[in-house]
Amino acid sequence: MELLPPLFVQVAITFVLLLAMAFLRVKSIKSGKVHPKDVALGQPNWTEKATKVGNSYHNQFQIPVLFYLLIGLLMITNLADSTFLYCAWGYVGLRLLHAIIHVSNNNILMRFYAFAASNVLLMVMWGRFGLAVM
Repeated sequence: MELLPPLFVQVAITFVLLLAMAFLRVKSIKSGKVHPKDVALGQPNWTEKATKVGNSYHNQFQIPVLFYLLIGLLMITNLADSTFLYCAWGYVGLRLLHAIIHVSNNNILMRFYAFAASNVLLMVMWGRFGLAVM
């Protein structure tokens, strides 16, 4: 159960990005900066800010899916311990940092470091889990 708080924070990141994306897209259309026909088929014609937030939102359904799966497996197998908990918080913190960079200055190098560090941490968690179940 101690793994639920970092899981909920990761879910919250996704929902906050979803709401921000929706707000920015509606605002873009209402202001006349974007015409609905220009984005109806997924064309990349949103404003820069709406695109940044949308890209960050979509990114939450890539690698983080493996985090969700691992947390579920750790809870089912009762293998969660303090090391997994610290790693889970580290992963979520890095994902939050990645999202903040993504929607703000979008500095590619900074974003890459946060992305890479979170992925390495997730790989370590999966490796540790794999060893524990073998």
